[in-house]
Amino acid sequence: MIIVKGGVTAPKGFLASAIRAGIKKSGNPDLALLYCETPAVAAGIFTTNVFKASPVRLSITNLRNRTHRAIVVNSGNANCANGRQGDADALSMAGYIAKGMALGKKEVLVASTGIIGHRLPVRKIEMKVPELILSLTIKGSSDLAGAIMTTDTVKKEIAVKVKLGGKVVTIGGAAKGVGMIHPLMKKATKHATMIGFITTDVSISKKMLEAALSDAADESFNMISVDGDMSTNDSLFILANGLADNRSIRAKGKDYLVFLGALKFLCIAIAKMLAADGEGATKLVEINVIGAKTDRDARVIARKISTSNLLKCAIFGEDPNWGRVAASAGSAGVDFDPDKADIYMGPAKVLSGGSSMKTFDKEKVRKYIKGKKVFIKVDLGSGEGSGTAWTCDFSKEYVAINSEYST
Repeated sequence: MIIVKGGVTAPKGFLASAIRAGIKKSGNPDLALLYCETPAVAAGIFTTNVFKASPVRLSITNLRNRTHRAIVVNSGNANCANGRQGDADALSMAGYIAKGMALGKKEVLVASTGIIGHRLPVRKIEMKVPELILSLTIKGSSDLAGAIMTTDTVKKEIAVKVKLGGKVVTIGGAAKGVGMIHPLMKKATKHATMIGFITTDVSISKKMLEAALSDAADESFNMISVDGDMSTNDSLFILANGLADNRSIRAKGKDYLVFLGALKFLCIAIAKMLAADGEGATKLVEINVIGAKTDRDARVIARKISTSNLLKCAIFGEDPNWGRVAASAGSAGVDFDPDKADIYMGPAKVLSGGSSMKTFDKEKVRKYIKGKKVFIKVDLGSGEGSGTAWTCDFSKEYVAINSEYST
């Protein structure tokens, strides 16, 4: 597997565009389109927040269609908490693209991100759709990655190539979201917002694509947290058009596992970009839990630790307060023997067998935490289960950003 340039337009048959529609007060690009030149199978997972935004509800419905061709997304307005009007506006947004490109309305998926409770300016969008369609290009991935940003400071995109049954398959991705980030996304039949788009030219059945997206997200996007707040708009889409001409993946065999491995790599890479760019963040924090009874137990504990505001403040203050790691692990609702637990902060062991290491060099650990990446490991000593979560520190800038966000 190799990393290549191109983001969501790296796979065969995908185009993207982005323009200024006047939704954002800043005047920055705020309307983007991802288009597949041939019919593609699609899968999506969405926020489990009960207060789902209108575009989320519409996309859940439209994903029942057999194939899809386009995803339209706006930033600057979440189109959430607008009642039936919001639902109608999301439908109009899809309709403008469908009409302009001679597609069925259900072939178009929709995403929105921004402030909750403001009506979406659909007339501005309608007027700009012709320009948006005409701007589609194979070089449009970076433009799309920029247009979906809200409080993000950098674009997040990546693409990879992998050999699959003698054919080269490409997977591309782009995402945004550095505040109101604590996703717990699930398949529709069953958390500033996390919005992600993945494209691939692999040939795969819709059922297997849904399984792969869910499996990959559980180890990536569903394991990041910036502030512990679940969004109303979290959405992750994947489109697969089959243009790589590989033997179609219809079951969980060798080809599926190769594809899933590449997809997980891409999703984890983007998820780490999101956590590292958390609002006001100065450090990326990786929490690895091993020795749990099950992988699920390890993930629950790792994610619980990642949501500790006390720990995140300590990391910002470059204070090696490992007690906050222990406290979070113990409050995760997972049964384990604390007298078997070890904790490491970077290379230093700070807890051994449930007892503090009186001899650990606190100043050495403090110096380590001054770096841009902080690794924390918890070994429960109770099994083979493991899991990793990513978060960032809490800075004064985070408070400033969110005290002024809606104004």
